Amino acid sequence: MDDSKNHVPRAAADSQKADTKPRWGRRIGLGVAALALLAIVYLVVRLFLPVWWATRIGNQTQGSITSGIILGLVYGFIFTFIPLFIAWQARYKRVSWPWKAVIIGVAVLAATPNLLTLSIYANSSGAAAKARSMIDISATWFPSWSIGGAAAALILFVGIAAFWHLWRSRGKKMKALKSEIKTQDDARDASAETRRQSPDAVADRPEAPAETTRPRSPEQSTATD
Repeated sequence: MDDSKNHVPRAAADSQKADTKPRWGRRIGLGVAALALLAIVYLVVRLFLPVWWATRIGNQTQGSITSGIILGLVYGFIFTFIPLFIAWQARYKRVSWPWKAVIIGVAVLAATPNLLTLSIYANSSGAAAKARSMIDISATWFPSWSIGGAAAALILFVGIAAFWHLWRSRGKKMKALKSEIKTQDDARDASAETRRQSPDAVADRPEAPAETTRPRSPEQSTATD
């Protein structure tokens, strides 16, 4: 009977131990799938996206120098300032770490146009060389003004961040000063109230009995006369 009673808990414990063992086959499969996905993304970024992006830029500028300058300035400024502003939101302490990673990922996605332009000029593949030649022909000043727009966005963002930091620190100092002044005013009011109540306390005290006049003796009255 004792063996039959202990059989079920022992079997449950063995099954739990079997479940807690690491499933290396699944982990290896997921790792291989992740590496294959990264390899595909790398090949797409290295071989396909540079030419595709250069074609898009060429279609937008139509070989115009003015269009290349304006487009480069706009792309460089917008797709640098907005990602920096999005990434700046991860500074808050109330944002948990998973959400911080999500915010950084969104910021990277927002910077995709500038990252594509950077990949063309930081890549040594044949596709990148072809993309550079396409941009040099159809949008000559686009890369230079993209760098200028990105630099302007970075300077503006740093200025705004510095101003915000100074404004916030000033607000904290003003709040602390107001709190200190309020504390001093409360203490002053309390002391004034204490002084105001002290005469009333004296007035409420029972008065000392007045001295009674004793009748003078005949000797004292004769002496005074």
